[in-house]
Amino acid sequence: GEGGKPAFSLRACAVPRCRPGCGARLISACAARHLPLPVRHAAGSMGHQQLYWSHPRKFGQGSRSCRVCSNRHGLIRKYGLNMCRQCFRQYAKDIGFVKLD
Repeated sequence: GEGGKPAFSLRACAVPRCRPGCGARLISACAARHLPLPVRHAAGSMGHQQLYWSHPRKFGQGSRSCRVCSNRHGLIRKYGLNMCRQCFRQYAKDIGFVKLD
């Protein structure tokens, strides 16, 4: 700076609620001492983002869901309906299914 003044404050640690005896001259230096560093994982390790939804779902019950409510249980696949039985009962008349007896 001009006039022989330093560009930073020479006060001791200016971070509120800092540990006594910190001795840091800059706020950023104090923050570097007291704030936790972000956790870095090794490049080869499998994290949550790599594992989430990574299992193949091309076939089986986990690959199919109801076209109406996305439920996976009680699925009626016949005639390409792909609806759970509850939704089928709800929409059977609209689709054109009629009880004979």
